[in-house]
Amino acid sequence: MSVVQSLRGEPLQQTVLRLTVGGCVLLCGILLAQRLPNPDLFGDYAAACAWWQRFSEHSRIAALSQCSSDIDYHAFGPHAHPPFSTIVFLFLGFFSWPDARWVWFVISGACLIGAWQYYRIPVSVCAATALFGVFGLYRGTMEPFLFTLIMIALSQEDKRPILSAALIGLAAAIKVYPGLLLVALLIARRFNALLTGVVVGGLATAISEVALGFGTVQAWILHTAPNALAWQTNPDNLSLVRIAGNIGPHLSPLATALALFALAIASLIAVPHRRVSMRMILPTALLVTPLVWSHYVIHTSMLRLTRLEQTLLLAGGGLIFLGILGVFPIQNAAVAYGPVLTALALLWYRAWRSGVDLSAQEAPSGAAHNEPAPPNSL
Repeated sequence: MSVVQSLRGEPLQQTVLRLTVGGCVLLCGILLAQRLPNPDLFGDYAAACAWWQRFSEHSRIAALSQCSSDIDYHAFGPHAHPPFSTIVFLFLGFFSWPDARWVWFVISGACLIGAWQYYRIPVSVCAATALFGVFGLYRGTMEPFLFTLIMIALSQEDKRPILSAALIGLAAAIKVYPGLLLVALLIARRFNALLTGVVVGGLATAISEVALGFGTVQAWILHTAPNALAWQTNPDNLSLVRIAGNIGPHLSPLATALALFALAIASLIAVPHRRVSMRMILPTALLVTPLVWSHYVIHTSMLRLTRLEQTLLLAGGGLIFLGILGVFPIQNAAVAYGPVLTALALLWYRAWRSGVDLSAQEAPSGAAHNEPAPPNSL
């Protein structure tokens, strides 16, 4: 489907409304960015600049970099994201920090809004999840980019499973949690596609080991467990692992996440009438990943959401937004995150109860895609 066909395949009003929602996301992201001088992106920028600083100041390669020579970027310590994410961000070294932030903002915004429009995500779903896109943009996270990568992969799961798995493997090399979706290929016995995803993720990681220096992957692995434990009980963590951590503070976040994931997947495949797809696993991945921040929830706009789920996501996003602005007085995020957790749990329950695919309904060629949500009966 070309972009022109996508625009012709629905009423102009839907396109205008969707782009209007996207414009509001960009505007809110710009306004919130003024309140956060050092967003999440700075950690990725520092890791990229640390690579540029490996070269002599007088070398031609170092001359290409606009990273500040007055800062020792190696001093920022182990990076929380997989090493391949640093490879993705190396190009930001061509820009000074303020410029790099806005370059990534533009790329992220284009990825999110472009994917919404190309795949004709229903306007109501875009509106319900828009604030989670805002959170990703102003913090400078990778989620808007990953959203597009995963969206392409899910759209090709049936027709081109090898390509789909390769894209998921690439996404998993950037951030680990998308790799959980590959379990759907294991359940479906698509072993060639599964192997492709694992190999692509492995190759991307190997490339980062060579490019960034031997020992980089090991340093990241060693940092992963203590980092997850340190942030596990943070009130902004949306994961069920956080609840388990509150009950048992000494539980390993990674072991707890794997146990919860295995239990959830076993429940999904226990009933023989269903075919488990990647979209059916997505809510589970968001619920059990050890650290799940609000910007991860933008991935729910890939799914077929009921009106109740849309309302819960809109309410949760709105409460989190008010908290960021300082309007919502409660420090503990439980009230704000409650609706979001409920929406994710309902998505998992729908998939478990009736084997609902959770895929957005395909709009016939030339037809409108006005109402995606199924009846709100759970």
